[in-house]
Amino acid sequence: MMTTRLGFALLLLACAARAQEIPRAKDTDMLLLDVSKVNLGTITSDDDKKKYIYTIQLEKARITRKTLGLVYENAFDLYKQGEYEGARELTSKILAIDPAYQDASVLQRATIELRGSKKPIFSERKLVEDRFEEGMALYRQGRMVEATDRWEEAAKLAPENLKTKYWLKKARGELADDHFRRGQKAYRQHRLKETLDQWYAALVLNPRYPRLTSAISKVESEAREQDGNEKLQTALNLYSQGETVESLKMLDQVLEAGPGNTKAQKLMAEIRSEMAAQHVAAGRTLYETRKYQDAIKEWKSAVDYGYDPKAADQLVARAKEQMRREDAARTAAARRAEDAKKKAEVAAAEAKKKADDDAAAAKKKADDDAAAAKTAATTGGTPPAGTPPGGRGAVSGENRQQSQQHYLSGMIYYQKQDYEKARDEWNLAKQLDPSNADADAGLQRIEKLYGGNQ
Repeated sequence: MMTTRLGFALLLLACAARAQEIPRAKDTDMLLLDVSKVNLGTITSDDDKKKYIYTIQLEKARITRKTLGLVYENAFDLYKQGEYEGARELTSKILAIDPAYQDASVLQRATIELRGSKKPIFSERKLVEDRFEEGMALYRQGRMVEATDRWEEAAKLAPENLKTKYWLKKARGELADDHFRRGQKAYRQHRLKETLDQWYAALVLNPRYPRLTSAISKVESEAREQDGNEKLQTALNLYSQGETVESLKMLDQVLEAGPGNTKAQKLMAEIRSEMAAQHVAAGRTLYETRKYQDAIKEWKSAVDYGYDPKAADQLVARAKEQMRREDAARTAAARRAEDAKKKAEVAAAEAKKKADDDAAAAKKKADDDAAAAKTAATTGGTPPAGTPPGGRGAVSGENRQQSQQHYLSGMIYYQKQDYEKARDEWNLAKQLDPSNADADAGLQRIEKLYGGNQ
C-alpha cells in the first residue's frame, strides 16, 4: 500500500515538474508530444489506486491546458508574423486535442481568411476592422450577443485595439444590466431559479457588478428554502399515502440541503418512531405464531428506525431462548417416539414368535393324534389320550383331524388379527372335537380380548 501511494505521488510530481519545464518552444511538435505522454488513462485494477484517479485526471487536464496555451502562443506569434499556414496548422492540432478551445477557433478562421495575403499587416488590420464594423452594425440593430461575439474575436486578434475593448466592455455592461433587470422581474414573480440564471449570466459578463453577489446569495438561500418546503410537502403527501419509506428518503434530501430545517427534523422523528413501533408490533405477532426468525428480523429493523437497542436485544434473546426450548422439546419427543417404536417392534416380534411356536406345537400334536388314531383304527388298539369318555370311537379320527385343521386355520387368522374368523374356526374345531384343548385355549384368549362381548 505504501509503495503504491509513493509511486503515485512521484508520478504527480513528475507531471507537474514537466509542465513547469515546458518552454515557449519553437519545436511545437515536441509540446504536443508531451501532451500525449500525460495521457495516463484510467486505473481500475486496485481499490487503493481508485482514490487517486480523480487527482490524476485533474493534473492531466491542468497540464494539457498549460501546454495547449503555449502552443496557442506560438500559433499567435506566427500569425502576427504573417505565417498564416504555420499558424493554421498549429490551431488545427490544438482543436484536434480540444475542439472547444475558442481562441484557437478564432485564430484559425482568421488564418484561413488571410491565407495568401501579400500584405499581412494591412490585411490583419482590415480583418480586425471588419470584425469591429460587423459588431457595430449588429449593436445598432440591438443584436447585442452577436455584436459582443464579433468584438471578442477582434479583441483576441488585436488585443491592443482600445476601440474594440471599449465597445466590448460597453456591450457586456449593457448585457449584464439586461440580465440583471430580467432577474429582478423574475424575482418579483418569485421565479427564483430563473432569477438566479439571469443574475449568474450578468455576473459572468460583469464580475464586478455592484451588490450582485450578495443578491445572488440571498436568492440562493430563498431557493434552497423553497425547494426544501416543496420537498417537505411531497414528504407529507407520501406519508399520508402510507409511503413511509419514500417519505423518509425525501426528508433526507431536505435535511441534506438544509440541516437546520426543524419541520423536516420533527416529521422525520415522528415517521421513524412510527416505523419502529410497526416493526416491533410485527415482530410480536410473528413471535406469537412461532415465526421466531422473522420476528428477530423485524426487531432488528426497528433498531434501524431508532428503537431502543437494549429493548430489542431482550426481545431477540427471548425469541432465541424459546427457539432453543422448542428445539429441545422436539428432540425429546422424537427420541420418545423412536423408543416407543422400537418397543412395539420388539413386542410384535415376540408375539409373532410365540404364535409361531404355538402353531408349530399344535400342528405337531394334531399330527401325532392323527397318527395314533389311524393306528388305533387299523389295529383295534387303545384310543389315544384325549378320547372323550363317551366310549371308544365317540370322536372319529377324521373329525379329530379336521378339528385340528380348523384350529390351525384359526391360528393363522389370529396372527393376522382377524379375531372374528379365528373364533369361527375354533368354534368349528370344538364342534368336530369337543376335547380339542387348543381350540378351547384360543377361544379363551379371544374372550379376554373382547371382554365377553363377542
